[in-house]
Amino acid sequence: MTSRVSFALLFCFSMILSACSTNPATGERQFASFMSPQQENQVGAQEHEKVLKQFGGLVKDKALTDYVNKIGQKLAQNTERPDVQYKFFLLDSPEANAFAIPGGYIYITRGILALANDEAELAAVLGHEIGHITGRHSAERYSHGVVTSLGAAILGAAVDNPNVARAANLGQNLYLSSYSRSQENEADMLGVRYLHRAGYDPSGMNRFLTSLGAFSALEAKANGQDAAPQVNYFSTHPLTQERVSKTAGEARKYPQNQMVVNKSDYLKKIMGLAWGSSAAQGFERDGAFIHPEIGFKFNLPEFANVINRPTEVIISPKDKTAQGIAVMDMGVSKQDVSPQAYIQYEWMEKEPMQLIEPITINGIPAATAVFPGHINGRAAQIRLIALSWAPKTFIRFQIAMPQGISAEDEKAYKAMAFSFQRISKGEVGQGDTIGLVMAQQGDTIDGLARNQNKVFGKYSSEYFRVLNGLIAPQQNIRVGELYKVIRQN
Repeated sequence: MTSRVSFALLFCFSMILSACSTNPATGERQFASFMSPQQENQVGAQEHEKVLKQFGGLVKDKALTDYVNKIGQKLAQNTERPDVQYKFFLLDSPEANAFAIPGGYIYITRGILALANDEAELAAVLGHEIGHITGRHSAERYSHGVVTSLGAAILGAAVDNPNVARAANLGQNLYLSSYSRSQENEADMLGVRYLHRAGYDPSGMNRFLTSLGAFSALEAKANGQDAAPQVNYFSTHPLTQERVSKTAGEARKYPQNQMVVNKSDYLKKIMGLAWGSSAAQGFERDGAFIHPEIGFKFNLPEFANVINRPTEVIISPKDKTAQGIAVMDMGVSKQDVSPQAYIQYEWMEKEPMQLIEPITINGIPAATAVFPGHINGRAAQIRLIALSWAPKTFIRFQIAMPQGISAEDEKAYKAMAFSFQRISKGEVGQGDTIGLVMAQQGDTIDGLARNQNKVFGKYSSEYFRVLNGLIAPQQNIRVGELYKVIRQN
């Protein structure tokens, strides 16, 4: 038995050695040969459309997307991998996120653009993602995963225990889910290198990471949470003080004179960019969810926490005393049918419906039904509401109300669905956008922050500081400089 195990381990070790090569960006031996550059291109092409769908598509501002691509290509020209065809995409997502997938596909959200304060900071984010590609970190993770899986299979056979393989495969999936600390540090260092080579201020990396960390902390504070929701840059790029310090130290290795920052030009380019959810995605305002592009709105419960995704809106309690959850989305019928028939024969054809009945909601033909279900392991009543929106198209509400829900919470969910109504495009605003103000003599941070009181309320001054990179208490505004404010339109 011992000899069989030893042979399995020796075999895997020999595979690793034979598959190692020197990475031209890092100059170090790297185990990444189980995903070839050709395979990287194939994976990227396959995943690209999925990424666009998940993040709500691309920003429809050609000048801005061209600007991002121009910066990205400028950085890419200064890498050690000219064989890669780098492709840069600006996602229409409010989340502060950026990532790369194999094949040179690099994505950055408008949420990142909103937080950056100059061109060097934007270049820093793109440079970091380029670093993941030149470092071949995805290929490295994949190759380690292959060996983990293969080694487990061999080892499992050697010890006559198939559970070994299953356990190792679980570990593989976890390993592939995020970058390692060394990979993050490597991408940081490579990003700073590319900043310098392209003529940008290498301190842009440190400034951006500092602002992003402060923003994440402020978001958590404003939402009454201990930590910000991990649907952002830190989900795949964990921030540590060590990373911030290392990027600052790396930047100091390069000459600081005549490095490009381009603050004023950058701010002018992002002026008018949507903040948060856009008109094309729907947004919250004055206790309602409004979708100007599709043309509807409905009232939200006072306790509502809203997660607005490209294909659905999730309404759950932010107040821990409230219960239940609701999902609003759209469904398409195979044929032109009534809302009642759609629920019974298409939407929930296999569920035993109770109390299905036709109704009218603010002049819109609709139907509602209930059936038994579960939420978080508790028995619940699931209420369905389908509203006839267009030929073969329905607006749908699914409301899960657990057993024992208070009468007030149940009433709030029902009132939300029954408040649904059509609106015209000119009836409501177009969401929040980035505006600019120029500091004048006598201006203060609190004074300029009043421009965004409708958006941030009591946290306006704190958001002003974070959004403008004024993180340290001693940092202040300067007369004649431009600053970002978030305006409600």
